[in-house]
Amino acid sequence: MTSALLGRRRFLSLAAAGAGLAGIGALGATGCGSSAGTTFGPTRLDYIKPGDPEIAAAEAARASTGKTASYALAAGAATVDLGGRLVNTWTYGAGAVAPELRLSAGDTLAVRVTNTVPAETSIHWHGIRIRNDMDGVPPVTQKPIAAGGTFEYRFVAPDPGTYWYHSHSGLQADRGLFGALIVEDPGDTTGADADAVLVLDDWVDGLGTTPDAVMAALNPDLHGGHAGHGAAAPVQVGAGEAAVAASLTAAGHGESPVLGGMAQHIAYPLHLINGRPPNDPAVITAAPGARLRLRIINAGAETPYRFAVAGHRLTVVAVDGFDVVPAEADTILIGMAQRYDVLVTVASGAWPVVAAVEGRPGYASTVLRSSDSVPLADPDIGGVIPELRGQLVPEGELRPAQHTRLPNRPPDRDYAVDLLQAGDRYVWAMAGADAGDLVMKQGERVRITMHNRSTMWHPMHTHGHTFAIPDYGGLRRDTVNVLPGTSLTIEFDADNPGEWMFHCHNAYHFEAGMTANLMYVR
Repeated sequence: MTSALLGRRRFLSLAAAGAGLAGIGALGATGCGSSAGTTFGPTRLDYIKPGDPEIAAAEAARASTGKTASYALAAGAATVDLGGRLVNTWTYGAGAVAPELRLSAGDTLAVRVTNTVPAETSIHWHGIRIRNDMDGVPPVTQKPIAAGGTFEYRFVAPDPGTYWYHSHSGLQADRGLFGALIVEDPGDTTGADADAVLVLDDWVDGLGTTPDAVMAALNPDLHGGHAGHGAAAPVQVGAGEAAVAASLTAAGHGESPVLGGMAQHIAYPLHLINGRPPNDPAVITAAPGARLRLRIINAGAETPYRFAVAGHRLTVVAVDGFDVVPAEADTILIGMAQRYDVLVTVASGAWPVVAAVEGRPGYASTVLRSSDSVPLADPDIGGVIPELRGQLVPEGELRPAQHTRLPNRPPDRDYAVDLLQAGDRYVWAMAGADAGDLVMKQGERVRITMHNRSTMWHPMHTHGHTFAIPDYGGLRRDTVNVLPGTSLTIEFDADNPGEWMFHCHNAYHFEAGMTANLMYVR
């Protein structure tokens, strides 16, 4: 089966019985590349590209405060101290997580990026409804930032919430090239007295191997970026790195009933909160009785985390930047790239904060300490607290706050895509008759139903748009977990012209081909 169509590699339709995924080949089914003027069937489609006037017009229509928050980031090699273990990696600063960036809704974010790593790079601003030419996805929305080069990202951040930023070139975000982006809400009604950001991460780089070696262990035929597009040349993997990577990918698959079975492929050797391991935590301090807003970001490449705070109940107030009807829980489950904002009323004392790996051993932890208490003698309590076994609120039971609901209207476009794996090979895809033709016009309501035909869950993410989930009462997200053997529908308004990625945010599934494009036409 061929997937070529007039220069664009389309996604494969697997409707034919027995087609399987044999035709995908080593690179999977990808949907990136130039699409201007491409013909699909008899109709010539006029695609809106990043440099077109519609992009600037959409930006000009966004409400702006006229204020600018300016930052500078340098992607470079660094030696990072992880609780006494010195690792060589790539970062935007001196730590295993990049600097936190903050601004208010309607402000312009201006970030000048200098690239000193020996590879092309980029930054994607995850979850933000920004102008298409600032989305940071080579080659779709920009040229990559060459080694030794610079690029300035400049855009209005229209929506308040908890977001993050990360490299969108190859597997660079599974090093230290990621950080928190907080857009504050001047009209916040949560009643929080203070907030703290907790960035969760699974770490492998410099611990005897690299992300590229791990990818090679999963599928030696894959190299480059995102199934062969949008990254630098293949990275050389040494024999020692390959051996360690092989041991991490052969360590058995985690199992999670909540996620419908297999949780992950990689047994990460270390897990971090705010770039720090359990034996050297970045302690959170707050006044006793304070209502503390914890902004929790799963920046991991492949790990779902079950999160809890010892001695405290959580009140979920927002997900992926959008307010929800407050929901109480002892623990929450956070897929890769998802964000949860929770409130806790700080009790006097020092309390472990744990993000346990879902489905297999492993955890990240830190400490929440009231300002009237003494530090814990040993901050690493082993990652076991009773709240992790307490009441879990699944994302499907959360409901949107009234002001975040999309208005009811019938869809103008109704698409379906299949989420697939190529037998037992580590090749993943978004396929089906619609997968290469996810086109839309400005102002339309778009519905996409994802059918997960694989045996693993997938955190599915849309760039440039947030969507409503009808089965979840219209809950707004930009990343949603689609469980194996299930179907899930999302709906969004086409209000942000350009060409945008739509992909699984398991970094290794993405790298192995599980990606499509959303394309605006005139």
